[in-house]
Amino acid sequence: MIMLVWCMMFAGTAVYAETNAAPGLLRGKPASPPAPPRFAVTDGQWQTYETISNESIVWSFPRPVDLTGFILYADSPDAQLYMIDSNGIAIAAAGASTTVPSAPFAIDVDRVKSLRLTSANPGQSIRVYELDVYGSVSPIAPSSPTGLVAAGSDGAVQLSWDADLYATGYRVKRSMLPSGPYSVVQTVYGGTQHRDTTVVNGTPYYYVVSAFNEFGESANSAPVWAYPYQSAPAAPAHLTASAGDGQVVLQWETVTGAVYYHIKRSVVPGGNYTTVASSVYGYYMDSAVENGTVYSYVVTAVNGAGESAPSTPASVVPFAPLPDRVLLNIVLTGGAVKEYDLSVPEAAAFVSWYETRSNGAGPAAYPLIRNDNKGPFVTRTDYIAFPSIVSFEANAYKSR
Repeated sequence: MIMLVWCMMFAGTAVYAETNAAPGLLRGKPASPPAPPRFAVTDGQWQTYETISNESIVWSFPRPVDLTGFILYADSPDAQLYMIDSNGIAIAAAGASTTVPSAPFAIDVDRVKSLRLTSANPGQSIRVYELDVYGSVSPIAPSSPTGLVAAGSDGAVQLSWDADLYATGYRVKRSMLPSGPYSVVQTVYGGTQHRDTTVVNGTPYYYVVSAFNEFGESANSAPVWAYPYQSAPAAPAHLTASAGDGQVVLQWETVTGAVYYHIKRSVVPGGNYTTVASSVYGYYMDSAVENGTVYSYVVTAVNGAGESAPSTPASVVPFAPLPDRVLLNIVLTGGAVKEYDLSVPEAAAFVSWYETRSNGAGPAAYPLIRNDNKGPFVTRTDYIAFPSIVSFEANAYKSR
């Protein structure tokens, strides 16, 4: 490869003033990392400068550019500008002007991807006052994309391909036949992936991708195909079993793709599970259980493709709740019946008094507060005399 070299050495004294040159492709553009920004080199001001010595400073373009001119103004012609292509090869170089340029220096260098500013005499400190280049994006149409891959899943096809250096976007095209015709189903900007959800399970689809920019569109990539299909759902997660009086309530997380669920039960944790309910959705209440018995449950998810593995088991023991209230019925001589709604401790206290009085000890009457206080009374109390009690009945229950 032939390297073009421009060497400009002008004698004279630098004049500190603002440049009249129109902004070029580098105006205000920072240097590429890891170098510091170096804004003073590209700020359009003749009097500001950056000092270079042993380092190289690089500016890169997103896409190659065709250069038609440049400005490189420094205090030494040893300030060197190299123009680099996409392969990292220097295709042109130029030295600096030591006088204020009256206009950009004309050049004709195509497909420049980066610029490297350095010193031709390492160790020598050089003040670089201004650097700018002029031109436009190289008129390069992108190449046909490579690396296209398609993977089918439930109701979708996932596509990915390799990026092209010159592409600003891609057109994803689909056909029912490998030979086409192909129709555009999506235009993609800023990425190299697309998930096609406008497909039907069980049908093969063929895809190609083309790349484009403002200069044209590439040929289609090599075709690929995929077969979207429905798969059996995943096992339900976070199964919980809550015990009640003669019942068990089961809950679990909804599984994507599941149509319904099967409920399976065993009296031995980890034992043989029997299906007790099918086509269940959301949650399940099992009322065919006995209090005091250990039950173990698993849940499976089902769709048109099959049944999932069972969930992690959940074990529980249904139980009758302990009573906290007692309905006390007392039959008195003459046939009168008194009824009192008492707490368990209150009822126990009455029974204890009765047994004590039966043995000849304790007070002759027992006070019981009535719960039908409808008058302007703080309380209404019945004093039940022991001799008037014919019989009594205590019925325990669980309050709601």
